[in-house]
Amino acid sequence: MAKYQSAWEQIESILKAECLLYNFVPNANDIWVRDFMPFQRHDGGFVIYRYNPDYLKGKEKYITNCRDAFIESGGGPILSSKLSYKYCHHTNLILDGGNMIKCVDKNGVNCVIMTTKVLYENPSLSHYDILKELEKCLGAEVILIPWDHEEPYGHSDGMVRSIGNGKLLLNCYSDFDPKLGNSIKKALGNRFEISELSYGSKYRENSWCHLNYLDTGNIVLVPSANIASDTPALQQIENLTKKQCIPIKMSPIISEGGALHCISWTLKRPIILKKLTYCHQMFTPRYI
Repeated sequence: MAKYQSAWEQIESILKAECLLYNFVPNANDIWVRDFMPFQRHDGGFVIYRYNPDYLKGKEKYITNCRDAFIESGGGPILSSKLSYKYCHHTNLILDGGNMIKCVDKNGVNCVIMTTKVLYENPSLSHYDILKELEKCLGAEVILIPWDHEEPYGHSDGMVRSIGNGKLLLNCYSDFDPKLGNSIKKALGNRFEISELSYGSKYRENSWCHLNYLDTGNIVLVPSANIASDTPALQQIENLTKKQCIPIKMSPIISEGGALHCISWTLKRPIILKKLTYCHQMFTPRYI
């Protein structure tokens, strides 16, 4: 769509400059590709789940089937669709890609951070059965953090991000909801070293967007909303990730409730196919 063209041109120029492979997800019904594409586990395998979030009730035309999107995309340029699909794990749970943050704790344990929204999305199952199924299909320990009920999506990727083994970056809760921020820290316990973004007097309503960045491995693309927190966010994320950070002006997308992590899907070559080789790809829907 024309209103997203400027953001895409910025992203594309950086991907080309960094020699990063990218493609588009065919037949996507919405721009939020992260939410409906499969989750890639720590071992490189993929998880196919039911994408049917409650925030799209009555708006089913925007739902893209997780399995179909994966097969139609070919599993990414580095893999054949047949080979990729062979290494898929399937679950009947209703999940959302934006609510799964992959990380490793201080002790080297593979973890996935999710908000408690996942418990509400699967009411027919006990909390025990949901967690048991999650850890089985995700191949990792699941850590639940509080869901901010003021935010309908319940996505953990707008709350916390991994910045290295045993290290997490928390959004700027000290600026607008210290109580929730403390609850999140408590849920994560002493298993991680937690840094927190903070903007003070430069905090604005859309300052949440900066944490929704895209990490390509060598560089970080940071959403910019033409607000006072743009510059301090860039500086803080660069200092904490130790990677070059590049701002991406994308106010039209941010105004719709998402940013760079939401409109992208990244993957690596599965360990089961070759030795650990990172090869990030970006898949954006045809609307960008």
